[in-house]
Amino acid sequence: MIRQVFFIWVLFGLALAASGQKSRVLSVFQLIESEKYEDAKEAIELAIWNDRTAKWPRTYYAKGLLCQSAFEAGFEKNETKKTNLYPGQLFVAYDAYEKAMQLDSRGKLNTLVSLQYSNLANDFQKLGKKLFLKKDYAGAMEAFEHALLVSKSPILTVQTDTSLVYNIAMAAYESKNWEKAISYLTGLDQDGFSPTTTLLLYRAHLANGDSLLGEEVLIEGVERYNSDENIVLQLVDLLVTTGRTESAILILDSAAVRMPENYLFPWTLGMVHQSNGMNDVAITNFLKASDLAPGEVRIYYNLGICYYNTGVEINESARHIRNNVEYQAARMQAKASFQDAVRWLEKAYENDPGDQQTISKLYQLYYRLQMTEKQKSMELLIR
Repeated sequence: MIRQVFFIWVLFGLALAASGQKSRVLSVFQLIESEKYEDAKEAIELAIWNDRTAKWPRTYYAKGLLCQSAFEAGFEKNETKKTNLYPGQLFVAYDAYEKAMQLDSRGKLNTLVSLQYSNLANDFQKLGKKLFLKKDYAGAMEAFEHALLVSKSPILTVQTDTSLVYNIAMAAYESKNWEKAISYLTGLDQDGFSPTTTLLLYRAHLANGDSLLGEEVLIEGVERYNSDENIVLQLVDLLVTTGRTESAILILDSAAVRMPENYLFPWTLGMVHQSNGMNDVAITNFLKASDLAPGEVRIYYNLGICYYNTGVEINESARHIRNNVEYQAARMQAKASFQDAVRWLEKAYENDPGDQQTISKLYQLYYRLQMTEKQKSMELLIR
């Protein structure tokens, strides 16, 4: 009988001890409410080390709540004593919540954790933005990725935030983590997120040493984004740089048909033809661009240069003409071309009187055409 009473008292004592330890965990919630975070931390760490509460789900839920609450209380005011209660405090909170649900086989805590997860995803995003602004891009990427991880938790029913995915991609891109940048940007680009994702994905492939995939991205982007001007011009630049001028011209012709109001396409066509010495075709395209964008200085300048180059070519050819009448006719034709060059370059100068390239070229033309007064006025402006 005495022995039986002894065992009852032992069991009762164990129950009281266990109950006491659980009371310690429950007191953590009161300490959090009172913003006594240091005391709460001491209590929860003791509970984690105690065998009786080390595997109790609420122990880890309490730790997660402590980390998250202290972070939120200190983040806006930059109170590091609260936000640095633990190293990597938000990540500790996430791990604690996950462990709580792992130990909670019946899922009793899911509702409570889900309420915290809605805010935790936002907390990770705030942290990511702060780190990004500080140019800690690797840290920002990790924070944004955890925001995505939390939002995809099975205890939540929210759609994936594509702007969050874009933030991860940008942080990965800036941190030169090309594999992750490519992974996230590819998904965004395939979903038609924005033309910017195409350009970033192209550059990420180049940085990762895969120019072929980069080119494929641009070609698909032209179709996906209906000849977006930035994608088209990037593709044209790539094609011209790699000696595929004819392909570049085809791309620009197609874009000009799709977007007839966009002056950049005929203007770029003019530039491509001009670089190949096809000044007549270049002039035709520059004039189209000028009709679409009257007052655009670059077009005026390019027209002037085309007429100037044409005049120089005619003069060079004239040197080989033996018939004096034909020679004089060629010289007059060259002079007319130089005069057209002056007309367009003067329009460029009127719109941008400080441009040194325009001033220098006008000075040369005035000298060539013996326009002495205007030549002197340009000479004074040359720096």
